[in-house]
Amino acid sequence: MRKLPACNTCVRTGFLCVNCQENLDTGKITQFELDLAKDLLDLEEEKFGYLKEISFYKAIDFEDVVILVVGKKDKLKITNELINWMKETYEIDEIIIIENTKKPRPVLEALIAPYKILSLNEIFLATGDIQFKAILFKKDLDKILFTKEELEELVLELTGNITRIEFE
Repeated sequence: MRKLPACNTCVRTGFLCVNCQENLDTGKITQFELDLAKDLLDLEEEKFGYLKEISFYKAIDFEDVVILVVGKKDKLKITNELINWMKETYEIDEIIIIENTKKPRPVLEALIAPYKILSLNEIFLATGDIQFKAILFKKDLDKILFTKEELEELVLELTGNITRIEFE
């Protein structure tokens, strides 16, 4: 794999260097991410050679849903066979794959798929900060996997951008 949440050596051995241990202790990486990265490295050698070309940045375990953050254009390379393996191995109901970006639109679109965003606007605050306001269709409210608050938290965690969600 091109990129992992921790050092390649730390992931392979399970013994963490000072930096990786600090990232684990502060919550920048999770034990789930380390376990998944180790499994993916093993699978790269045994079964899925194409994983050599994929970057794996982050995994968020959100109850029965796991959000995987991968490199640009890596989403297209991931096969259903690998997704099914992850679902069976980790007992996951749904996997959402998102390409690594700081833009809220593609992240939000992936989180609410197959539903659509009505509008997404930048809001320039007097402090010089920029926030976003996303408006989603009210008719999709009950069908989207996440609550309004969960969507706001996830977009912030994945992009670093504060995004307010509203339904109309």
